[in-house]
Amino acid sequence: MSTSESDSRASRAERTGGGCPVAHAGTGKPPTSAADHGYFGPDSVSWRLYSDPSSKLGGVAALLLQSLNPMMMRVFDGTSNYAADVEGRGERTGQYIDTTIFGDRAHADAAGAAVQRLHAASVWTDPRTGEELRADTQEWLAWTHNCIVYGVLRAADAFGPTLSVAEQDRFVAEQHEAARIVGIIGDEFLPDTRVALDRYIDDNKDWMALTLPAAEMTRTMRKPVISGNPIKVWAGVNIQDGILSLLPDWALLLFGIEGRPMNLRAAARVTRRLIASARAGKSSEDLITEVTTRVETHPYRKVRARG
Repeated sequence: MSTSESDSRASRAERTGGGCPVAHAGTGKPPTSAADHGYFGPDSVSWRLYSDPSSKLGGVAALLLQSLNPMMMRVFDGTSNYAADVEGRGERTGQYIDTTIFGDRAHADAAGAAVQRLHAASVWTDPRTGEELRADTQEWLAWTHNCIVYGVLRAADAFGPTLSVAEQDRFVAEQHEAARIVGIIGDEFLPDTRVALDRYIDDNKDWMALTLPAAEMTRTMRKPVISGNPIKVWAGVNIQDGILSLLPDWALLLFGIEGRPMNLRAAARVTRRLIASARAGKSSEDLITEVTTRVETHPYRKVRARG
């Protein structure tokens, strides 16, 4: 690592409230103290956003965007049985994000190292062309990471909490550390501001496609089940459409649901009220405490106690 790169990383760590310069993922270094707040900390925008109920909906929108990467979906289709456990995969993804954002550095590093191993092992060779496709391809990892950041910010736009432009930019910059934890090297594919992030998402639309694996994975989002308890169905459909409203127009076109703009906007208004109800009576500190407590008891990967 060059001196300038080291200085840059140290500066970024200070901006994110993480304290001293961070180590690469998978180093296994123990927490610096019993009060280790990980790579972000209570003063970060990341803690504020990821503890809010809206971030969960932004995460689902991110998964939908991620599924439009045709190369990555081919790798997943060829190397895993993801379609049989979509809900479980989503739950583990949420647990991973919670651990890397709210966990101490040792647990964040352990989670990152585990996911890096999974990506490194996900290698598929196209039987027709002989081309080898790898899940740890940097450009694809960056698409996955940037979709999450984009989805969480879009959800905050639509459902709260309200952020200033400066706070949005700070969140994008903070998330560079999350990118490094998962194995993204350098800043080539990592936007620095909200405007740059939106431009990145739009600039990548020309190589996106709805593959058969992605269509199967997102079937219920595009065509929700409408049987069962009427109230639950009403809330579920509105939340699903509220999530779809977070996607850019070109993604809605690929998913074949671009013709429902009025419905999506109406659903977004209902979803905003439902999210407000979910956080009613809870301060930001209360929401953060819920997540940090959950991570302390059930991190993505447990780190063996050091004597």
